[in-house]
Amino acid sequence: MSLTQDQHRIWVSSFFKSKVKEFDFCLRSVVECCDQSMDRFHKGQQGNEQTESRIVYAFSAFSNTVQSLKDAGSTFLKPKIAWSDIEGLRHGTFIWLSRNAATHDGNPVISGWTEGRYFVPKDIHRFDSSGKLIEILAPTVDAAQFCLEFAKDFSNFLVLRLDSLGHIEAPRTSIEDIEKALESPMVPAFARQLFNAQKSEIERALMLVKSEPTGDAITLLRAIVTYCETRLQPEFSSRIRPSELL
Repeated sequence: MSLTQDQHRIWVSSFFKSKVKEFDFCLRSVVECCDQSMDRFHKGQQGNEQTESRIVYAFSAFSNTVQSLKDAGSTFLKPKIAWSDIEGLRHGTFIWLSRNAATHDGNPVISGWTEGRYFVPKDIHRFDSSGKLIEILAPTVDAAQFCLEFAKDFSNFLVLRLDSLGHIEAPRTSIEDIEKALESPMVPAFARQLFNAQKSEIERALMLVKSEPTGDAITLLRAIVTYCETRLQPEFSSRIRPSELL
């Protein structure tokens, strides 16, 4: 199979909306962990290892989707997305550097809890790949708030970048692609028979299929912004700062 750089960029752009969905899923997982913790607190229930570990795993996944969106977007966007772009967003520097601490050091990052809310309990110190000592300042708000604030800003940033790209049509699935897939031993014989009987109709249908993946991604990102704005309303975000607990 031959693949040009331009074709690869188009393919990556077509994957982008799925990665946005993953970003949304991980964000909501973080918020759900926070909601469940607050619910347990109000009911006077104690957490356990399983419930308290979920926020660590959810945040690790969330921060890694940021890396994925940055790298995938940089494949087809010009100029590329740089960490300096992300640093300018609310909590952008923390998301970037804490992602490194979680991925490369195994640091749990979110390991503080008080009155139902999860926090980063203190500044994080680590050495980077060059041996330089790095200080990662802990956010002064709880995990739900800083993830929602970052996600809103990051989503708006990606919308602007994708809007500037203009229209990109997703690569079409060819009849040859389907034929190749049907060669798999996992495909039952009756499926191949159905395909062969309707091959002409399927080929005509494929020619009519059109998709604008970046447009779909923009729609998803705007929905994330709306979700973040809703969850950051006062009725959801009567947050406390760690300094108030001292």
